[in-house]
Amino acid sequence: MTLYRRLLCAAVLAGIAVAPVASVLAGDPSPVTLRIGDTTLSPQQYRDVAAALQDTSGATSFAEDNDQLKQFAETEVLAAHARKDGLDQDHAVAAKIRIAIDTVLAHAERDHLYATATVTNDDVKQHLNSQPNAYDEYALSHIFIAIGPTKNGGRRTEHEALIKAEQIKKKLDAGADFASLARAESDDPATAKDGGELQPMLGMYVADEFLPAMSQLHSGDISNPMKGAQGYHLILVQQRTVASFENRHKMIEAVLRDKAVESALTQWMQNTPVEFNKSTLDDHTSK
Repeated sequence: MTLYRRLLCAAVLAGIAVAPVASVLAGDPSPVTLRIGDTTLSPQQYRDVAAALQDTSGATSFAEDNDQLKQFAETEVLAAHARKDGLDQDHAVAAKIRIAIDTVLAHAERDHLYATATVTNDDVKQHLNSQPNAYDEYALSHIFIAIGPTKNGGRRTEHEALIKAEQIKKKLDAGADFASLARAESDDPATAKDGGELQPMLGMYVADEFLPAMSQLHSGDISNPMKGAQGYHLILVQQRTVASFENRHKMIEAVLRDKAVESALTQWMQNTPVEFNKSTLDDHTSK
């Protein structure tokens, strides 16, 4: 996003009503935090601008960054001259302004729907109970034995892959170090160098073909060979955190609020006719 759009979005988000100096009553004691030509920002308006800029672009406040203040002032000066030149009435510029404003308002309405959605503790508990294991968190490592091309440039049949996976499982059951075997034997180069370690994940992100078996494992357990789309996996559960209302309440509440937003939007779209008449564009005289 360009600085111009960031500032425009920030202004709309903050609901800024910048006041021309000429409109300020004589003797008005209201303090002015920022003055750019005939435009002023009160302390609250400045705070709104700073917060909106932080939210939309990560920009620091003017008080902490003179370059940011200079950029904002340059934008205000350019925008003021653009209005004097009537550029805000240009159809192309007006269309860009409309798109930017509508985009900000759409995000604001999504945030409003999210914040005002009704989600009770019973809703959270019901959702958690309806999806067993989905919100369990797993810290995993794996050893991957490929079917087809291997890391050494050879090829392996499905039967050969299963035999090798079973042999590795026997070594693990006998006390062999999982990380060492992963570095030596795994056909997954992205994880083998780290001893097969994967990024922590929730059960809902575990492949469907693995989740039933994974749900039976506990911290420290190693799975039997499990067949995936490209080969066999041996999975070590380093740690499993079982989901409960206490440790997943906030996460599930967020999921349900997101669902409420999408439900409202779906309903609105169903009740809002949308028609695009492409044939009207064939008339090049249309404005």
